[in-house]
Amino acid sequence: MSGFIHRAGLAALFCAALAACELPPPETEGRFDRRVTLFDPAEAIQQGWVEMPLVGLTEYRVSSLNDRVSIRAVGKRSASGLVLPVEFDPNDCPVIEWSWRLEAIQESASLDDKDREDVAASLYVMFGDPGSLSAPRKVPTLRYVWTNSRQQIEDIVDSPYLPGVVRSIIIETGIVSTATWIDEKRDLLADYQAAFGGKPRDQIYAVAIFTDNDQTGEPVEAHYGAASLLCRETG
Repeated sequence: MSGFIHRAGLAALFCAALAACELPPPETEGRFDRRVTLFDPAEAIQQGWVEMPLVGLTEYRVSSLNDRVSIRAVGKRSASGLVLPVEFDPNDCPVIEWSWRLEAIQESASLDDKDREDVAASLYVMFGDPGSLSAPRKVPTLRYVWTNSRQQIEDIVDSPYLPGVVRSIIIETGIVSTATWIDEKRDLLADYQAAFGGKPRDQIYAVAIFTDNDQTGEPVEAHYGAASLLCRETG
């Protein structure tokens, strides 16, 4: 996989030096219990997802299992994602929640090896305007990853393709049951600080889902459920 292309902000330029520093967790004063839908597979066609082809095309389509709708991703020796333009301030909406499940995973994949850097499932969060296919920019990007058991939960892996720009946080490894949905809840500010060593300097302008198997060629199938934000109460 050649990786997404984004614009590197000042935070990315200094993240290598700052990553080793122990910083306190970001303050989360106030209540963050206003739930805002980020994306919903049942409305995927209307939500303006943009295909991001890199190598071939991963097959993305709306699917349903036991009346639960998802975006189904099947690798075709491919590396492509779906990008959704959004715009929100992570200081106002610092918590992201979503669900996903896996039916097949690439057992030989390795996130720090350019020749085997496939992910079974991942969610990108882009802090800044990534531009377009014709005029891409590099922006600091968190990538939440579900991969095989070669990695440890909560490991942070710098992209071998875009070091200092895309940093992966491993949040799930292996498959316990192909029918089991896993619910995730992450603090965007705390994760950004852990990955880049500081606070975000920009709003979030895009999220993406990404499944690929162009490197390993091994079967992979992921299902992405709905995602939402927890935001500060207003008024």
